[in-house]
Amino acid sequence: MFESLGLEVWHIWLIAASVIAVVELLLLGSYYLLAVAGGAAITGLIASLVDISLTVQWFVFIFATVIVSVLMRSLRSPATKEIPDDISYMEGKLVTVLERVSPRGRVIYKSVSWAAESAEVFEVDETARIKHVDGSTLFIEKLEVNKK
Repeated sequence: MFESLGLEVWHIWLIAASVIAVVELLLLGSYYLLAVAGGAAITGLIASLVDISLTVQWFVFIFATVIVSVLMRSLRSPATKEIPDDISYMEGKLVTVLERVSPRGRVIYKSVSWAAESAEVFEVDETARIKHVDGSTLFIEKLEVNKK
């Protein structure tokens, strides 16, 4: 097939692996196709050592890609794994009362309207502090006034 170019099939596997790896690392900046490049490289190396048909080479490629993918996933550091949403950073932040809170109402935090609850009464345009967050409800409290 590629004999006119002086190439054997295993050369094509290795060239494909190199091209995929270079495109992945330099242009795409991710690591998703590195498993495919690894599978192609392994297939090229096996095909260079053992005379196997093209059909078997495709099966080797698929199997090797899956194995490389599993290995890459297991070697990934825990820091790169996704962290669930955490809204505890909102605690202690200030909000403005949008609708009277007695014991429920609405407040504005970063231009977004939130449900609010409090044991204290808050009037419209009053400022309050977020005590804690439960789902989409902000539990608020009065601001402490420092007296000197």
